[in-house]
Amino acid sequence: MADQELDSSDPSCLHLVSAFLAMDSTESLISLSRVCGGGSVTEGVQRFIWDHCLSKAAQNFHAPYLKNFLKKLIAEIEDDNVVKGRICKCISFLFPAGSSQLPSCPNLGKLVVPLRCSLNMLDGDTGYASLMISVL
Repeated sequence: MADQELDSSDPSCLHLVSAFLAMDSTESLISLSRVCGGGSVTEGVQRFIWDHCLSKAAQNFHAPYLKNFLKKLIAEIEDDNVVKGRICKCISFLFPAGSSQLPSCPNLGKLVVPLRCSLNMLDGDTGYASLMISVL
């Protein structure tokens, strides 16, 4: 889903560009980026940062500052995607009547295994987050 393009005359966008040019702390830049995106660093905000900050400053800017900012920005985007990109699926196993005498079978005849994983798992990445077994 494409984000709408940010207006460079918007006060929150102006604050972000000004803070970048003033070489404010990366935490401040990330915070201002979230404000521009309504709480997260959206694709529109990422495009805005590229168009109005990075592409114009790449040759004339302090390289360690840019590197640090990009690292924090990428980490923020990945963390945001991890939170949004989780799914939870419950897998149920039903056991026939009388099998509860076996030590490996639950007493109620039903075992539910909630599996939480990343949506990246659907794209070929394992994305395994955690496996919790609970007996209902």
